[in-house]
Amino acid sequence: MQFLTSSIALLCLSAAVSLAKNIILTNDDGWQATNIRATYYKLKDAGHNVFLVAPVVQRSGYGGKFDIPTSPTLQQGGEFNYPPAGSPSWGSEPDDDHIWYFNGTPASSVAFGLQYVIPEKFNNISIDLVVSGPNEGTNESPAMFTLSGTIGATYNAVYRGYPAIAFSGSNSNNSFFKDALDLNDTSAPSTIYGNKVVELVDALFKSQGSNSRALPVGVGLNVNFPKVGYENETCSDPKYVFTRLTGQYASGADLKYNATSNSFYYAQDQFSPLTVCNNGDCSLPSENFVVEHTKCQTAVSVFSIDWDANLGLTNQVKGLIAPVFE
Repeated sequence: MQFLTSSIALLCLSAAVSLAKNIILTNDDGWQATNIRATYYKLKDAGHNVFLVAPVVQRSGYGGKFDIPTSPTLQQGGEFNYPPAGSPSWGSEPDDDHIWYFNGTPASSVAFGLQYVIPEKFNNISIDLVVSGPNEGTNESPAMFTLSGTIGATYNAVYRGYPAIAFSGSNSNNSFFKDALDLNDTSAPSTIYGNKVVELVDALFKSQGSNSRALPVGVGLNVNFPKVGYENETCSDPKYVFTRLTGQYASGADLKYNATSNSFYYAQDQFSPLTVCNNGDCSLPSENFVVEHTKCQTAVSVFSIDWDANLGLTNQVKGLIAPVFE
């Protein structure tokens, strides 16, 4: 009986170890943001080996832009002056060599992790997954796919051959983890989002089985959480729903003109081309619909970095410009 109990315990331990993966975690709100720090610790608590590599300052809205440091030292302090001006342009926490900042964009921060941190500091171990976020604010629809730094970091990882997931939350507070992080507060949005990230990541690894990849080559996920916890006390464990980027309520960035002040301001508008479905499962609801128009649900969309139009559209357009090929 004791032998059987020991064997079961060893099997459970072996299963837990097999699910422990090497993960790069990044974002566009900065390495000091409460959301990313909560997710870092939650993924570590789940047994994963996590490397946080993120911009030293807020880089939301940079999309896939690829910036690298132009000076070995910071000319201005990091977000919340963490670290202060004059610090190195890249570095790690003094008490945790798995947490790194980089004076670049989300896209280049991913490259920094893969091209410097992992090979130079951690014996070039293999990375199983790249996680971006959770962002402070949602990133829904194809328009945000090109605008969001959170998603930009993700597809930069995907085109390098790494499975990657972008997570975005509906909490828009830009808070410093030293002021706001409380992993024991089960109503804090950052804590809830961290737990939900672990739930999806672990489900993906469990379904991976003996496969060598968590997701197919060239494929990533875009995930958007609703308001939770203190921002919506009726929602503490939002259900995951399979969605698509396009569709009803999909929106994009726009500008408006204020004649009184003779100035422009940012706006989000709905555009009919964003509702068109040329690829994928057109029966799925849009990310915008699920997050903004249902109760306590999280949108999960699949994207591909094959930006070629499908065969039908390609042939249609080829026919329209056929004379130039003669």
